[in-house]
Amino acid sequence: MNSSHGIGASGETSLASRIEQTPHALTAKELGSLLGLGRSAVYQLAQAGRIPSLRLGTTIRFDPLRIAAWLRHREVAALEG
Repeated sequence: MNSSHGIGASGETSLASRIEQTPHALTAKELGSLLGLGRSAVYQLAQAGRIPSLRLGTTIRFDPLRIAAWLRHREVAALEG
C-alpha cells in the first residue's frame, strides 16, 4: 500500500482516505455505515472514549480527519501487535 496516498496496489482508496475526504462532521449513522457498525455501537464507542468525537450541545459528531488518523493508528497497532 502506498501509505502517503492511501492507495492500495489494486488502486482502491483506503477507508481512512475516503473518510478524511468527507467535507463535514459525520453523524453516528454515517460513521457506522462506513465502519460497518450500528449507530448505537458508534455512540457507545464515543461515550467510552474509544473513538474521537465532538459534542456540539446535545449532538455528537465525528471529525473526519481525527477519525482517519484514529483508523490509521489502529491499523499500525494491529500490524505491530
